[in-house]
Amino acid sequence: MIPPLPFPQKQHSQQEEINPSAMPSSTSIATALNPARETHSSSQLLSSSILSNSTSSRQASSQISKIYRQSSTLFLTRRLPESLSTILPVISPPSGEDTATKTSGDSAPIAKASRTTRIKVWSLYLTILNAVLELDPEEGKQAFGGTEFRGLVGKVRDGDVWEEVVRNGYGGVEGDVDSDVVINLLVSISGRLLGCWLTKF
Repeated sequence: MIPPLPFPQKQHSQQEEINPSAMPSSTSIATALNPARETHSSSQLLSSSILSNSTSSRQASSQISKIYRQSSTLFLTRRLPESLSTILPVISPPSGEDTATKTSGDSAPIAKASRTTRIKVWSLYLTILNAVLELDPEEGKQAFGGTEFRGLVGKVRDGDVWEEVVRNGYGGVEGDVDSDVVINLLVSISGRLLGCWLTKF
């Protein structure tokens, strides 16, 4: 008679224990589900590095150009909320500062960029805002949320965009604003609003 074979005992070792660090974090899972989140985060990190006093104009322009390309790609695929949130850290002053009391030395990262880069970034921002204005109200609320959508439309209609450009990008000096940016603002934003105003009469 063949004696019963003993069941092999499982050898427990430290190598077989689950390593918590090898498990995906909630952040990495969220990034995988929403790639735009990673894009926005990277733009914030780049913007923070641009604000460093050691960052030269050439370095700032190079870093901002990366964010510009990311935002442009999102815009071309009609992902307006992601495109806007990607470019905003570049044209906004350091977080936590009061924009009403900030000094010219605390301008947004875009202020350190070259003229060509400044024009490209501001033109893209104005183009995004123009695309937001073209959205149907319900479509806009669905894309941005009711509060943010109304805020964006109100910013344009109240003329706050010009003040934002001058304050954040040119140290509050209107005469320093690049002519191409002024033209783009007049054509893409002000011209559209003027046309809407004239159709009412």
